[in-house]
Amino acid sequence: MNKKWFLLFGLIFLSTQLIAQEDLFKLLEKDSLRVHLPILSTFNGSRIINVQSNETVKGKNLDFRVSHLFGNVGKKSGGGVHNLFGLDQSQDIRLGFQYGINNKLTVGIGRSKRFENLDGMIKYKLLQQTTDRQIPVSISLYSNMTYSTQSGAVIEKDLYRFTYCTELIFARKFNSHFSMVVVPSFLHRNFVMYYEQNKTFALSSGFRWKFTPSSSIIVDYSHTFNVDQSRRKTYDVLGAGVEIETGGHVFSIMFSNASGLLENDFLVNTTDNWSDGGFKLSFIISRVFRMDKQKKKV
Repeated sequence: MNKKWFLLFGLIFLSTQLIAQEDLFKLLEKDSLRVHLPILSTFNGSRIINVQSNETVKGKNLDFRVSHLFGNVGKKSGGGVHNLFGLDQSQDIRLGFQYGINNKLTVGIGRSKRFENLDGMIKYKLLQQTTDRQIPVSISLYSNMTYSTQSGAVIEKDLYRFTYCTELIFARKFNSHFSMVVVPSFLHRNFVMYYEQNKTFALSSGFRWKFTPSSSIIVDYSHTFNVDQSRRKTYDVLGAGVEIETGGHVFSIMFSNASGLLENDFLVNTTDNWSDGGFKLSFIISRVFRMDKQKKKV
């Protein structure tokens, strides 16, 4: 792993230690720190950019999501004026539904353009950080499975078409401005090339920093282990963007060098590099529908 990424992680963890010296929330009264209440809204959504957050969909709500990843911006990586800096291209598109069984458990399905993957997911909140600091971090478990519908001799056997990803998500809201996650991942692919391994491990981190009451900077980063770089050059995934909250909706402007929208893809297949202009604009459109019957006011 490159020394600069060790420095990046070191700076992130150092900043969190400094922030932790302050009160958990300046906006809360001192007495409230003695009340055992869960801390809500560590992040605005189920993902930061590429990396999963600890958040789940509220119980009895259905979240419909359209995720879009455009082409590379830089000319050296195939972008430039001729394709409007990647906006004429579509690296990946995903349509997905996530449903909150309750406030802790979310299930979902989706379909991605890249590799024609159908996916199913589940996320469960194991622990939730509390205001009295008895539970200092939130922990969520995430797991998904994908099935590729692509045709071709290479994946003609149905068993080869499956991949599986499992993650343990550690999150902490240090104060009203700063939240962070650390996410170890295990990825298993039933089919790999002869120079690849079926089992892959990765470590991701990300944070959100609110610099105004309605605007935040979001950053996440993923490093994949046990990858043979001599056979196929891949890169760590870095995403950065800005979130803006307006009228109950969150708009995000994000850039990432990820090659796909799912962990099963971008953790092992990202061949674009930021320094060569291999980063892409991405966005997520989310619409939440309440599925429970609302009581009529008399």
